[in-house]
Amino acid sequence: MTPEKIVQNQVLDYLRDLEKQGLPVMSDRRQAGGFSYKMGQADVWASINGRHIEIECKRPSGGEQAAMQMKWEMKCKKANVMYILANSLESVKEVVEKLLNL
Repeated sequence: MTPEKIVQNQVLDYLRDLEKQGLPVMSDRRQAGGFSYKMGQADVWASINGRHIEIECKRPSGGEQAAMQMKWEMKCKKANVMYILANSLESVKEVVEKLLNL
């Protein structure tokens, strides 16, 4: 398993655990090459307490966005969609806990 996939799985496990606890969280992974996939989209989408978030997962050190991923980030920010470039679970937890007032 790649370091990026490890981060992605940690993020998804964390978000799914919060949902199982009954908190207002839903999330899913995007599959590259899937039916509705568009190049550059973030790896994970989530709704946290009614707020849509796009999460691009990268390996813990040295992971960089591709040009299409940077375009997606700019598109999200222009539309006031929260975008997280995550190289660890902690970078996601910090944002999610604020949105959930934990």
